[in-house]
Amino acid sequence: MNKKRFLRAGVLCLMLAAPLLSPAQKQAAVPQCESYLFAFFSDNTPYGEQIRYALSDDGFNYRALNDGRPVVASDSISRKRSIRDPHILRAQDGKTFYMVLTDMRSSQGWQSNDGLVLMKSTDLLHWEHTAIHFPERFPNLEGFDEKNLHAVWAPQTIWDEAAQKYMIYYSIGRHDWEYPTDDPNFKQPYFKIFYSYANEDFTDITEPQLLFDFGTASIDGDIVYDRKNGEYVLFFKDEGRPVMNPKGNFRTRQGVMRATSKSLTGPYTVEYRHLQKPGQYPVEGSSVFPLIHSDEYILMYDCYANGHYQFCKSADLKNFVYIQDTPTRGNFTPRHGSVMHITREECERLEAWDDLCLALDELRRIPVPAFTLAELADRKEVMDAAKRTLATESDADAFARVAKKVRKFAGKF
Repeated sequence: MNKKRFLRAGVLCLMLAAPLLSPAQKQAAVPQCESYLFAFFSDNTPYGEQIRYALSDDGFNYRALNDGRPVVASDSISRKRSIRDPHILRAQDGKTFYMVLTDMRSSQGWQSNDGLVLMKSTDLLHWEHTAIHFPERFPNLEGFDEKNLHAVWAPQTIWDEAAQKYMIYYSIGRHDWEYPTDDPNFKQPYFKIFYSYANEDFTDITEPQLLFDFGTASIDGDIVYDRKNGEYVLFFKDEGRPVMNPKGNFRTRQGVMRATSKSLTGPYTVEYRHLQKPGQYPVEGSSVFPLIHSDEYILMYDCYANGHYQFCKSADLKNFVYIQDTPTRGNFTPRHGSVMHITREECERLEAWDDLCLALDELRRIPVPAFTLAELADRKEVMDAAKRTLATESDADAFARVAKKVRKFAGKF
């Protein structure tokens, strides 16, 4: 990150995000923010289906942390030992963070996923987690048994001011909802968007309730509040193979669409048009966030067939102009994720954590034969201290002190 920008005064995230918040939500204790944190997974392998981070100064160009490796290991948080679609949110108190994820391993099949993961943290590095398996959590809910449930995908969280609770919404597909397409040999899984409320500890959810039925399959919901027009805006993907949508006489094509409602829980009115760059198909995993130091918004989405992310900009949350394809190469290869504003302190903590990870890697790369037996004992002591610090600390200075010691020791060889 550009250290010089830390010398500039920050702008309140609350002010920047105001058009996305309801009047009561604007009372949340949101600190000054200066950078962007992108949480994502990287590909369809078990190693790729883990939480990764990247940082940005401008919201468009990102640098992966930990050399592109996972920040949180999936086998420690999920039943499937893989995750997808991380959505990260700052809580109303300004200092707690929530993340929700799809509990899925794609190598086991696209119909193998029946649950979500809920996570909570105060430092973005150490997370409490709960995996929720819908057939077990809701055994008496008709149609949600393992045989009939197709998948539970792409959860996101938003504060519901009316209910005074965090609402988690997600896409559900069921086999008994499948419908024919233009291909006589293929039936499309019918995904609808549902919602639940999280409990106070963010460890459980209420019974699913229908939020949005597009008329054909819809996934990857992303809701923001448009203060200027006093309405909630639901961005979503029209999913599946091309077919005529019976509600809108609209031919679906796997693009990003928009629906609006005066109430968070609907009903939502659909605008039958695609928002992404003209001619760009297919896309999914849309996410909207405000630009820092600006009254404009970014709509980003995963161009998964072409291997890059695409960014568009808007001043009204309705009309979007293509800006750029964000390069995805080397250690930064994001798939469906989300972006959150972070403070200078939070950014410095993540960068210091990243620096310690890289210092530890540098030490590991020195061949073992380069050390004497005594030096091997010292090496173990230094590495254990680094691992312990990474596992338990949340302070940037602590990460920096240990990184300095690791590099000083490694510098002897």
